Amino acid sequence: MRKTSTTNSVQRAYMLAKAHLQTLREQEIEIEKAYIAAHGIHNADGTTPEAVYYIKDEATFDRACEATEAEIENCGLQAEIQEAKKAVKDAEDAMIAYGLSIAPAGIRATLERGVKENYTIRLKVIDAVFHLDVSTVKGKGVTA
Repeated sequence: MRKTSTTNSVQRAYMLAKAHLQTLREQEIEIEKAYIAAHGIHNADGTTPEAVYYIKDEATFDRACEATEAEIENCGLQAEIQEAKKAVKDAEDAMIAYGLSIAPAGIRATLERGVKENYTIRLKVIDAVFHLDVSTVKGKGVTA
């Protein structure tokens, strides 16, 4: 007996795109942490900032931003992040398109309008499709 998948290719592409962007963001934070450690940066209360945006001293923050942004740009990470953001946006659009394709005809037009005009509705549709068990959808699937 063939096991029925609970996710489809659209959902998996979305998960992979989000995970890839998160991995790149973590690399960005590691560059910032390395800069903070190398320069012995501490806040006035003695804490070590976890990332550049946690640096409380404005001048130190500005120097750290400039230096880490340059490093992130020079190593190609910024370009990778931009590509990953586009991939996430494309994956979100595919999630919305799939969600709208399986929505009941009576509410489809309202949802189509809503995802274009309201960011919260867009996020809710993406979340609903993400959590959808596609094995429960009859005849309107995307490849498993």
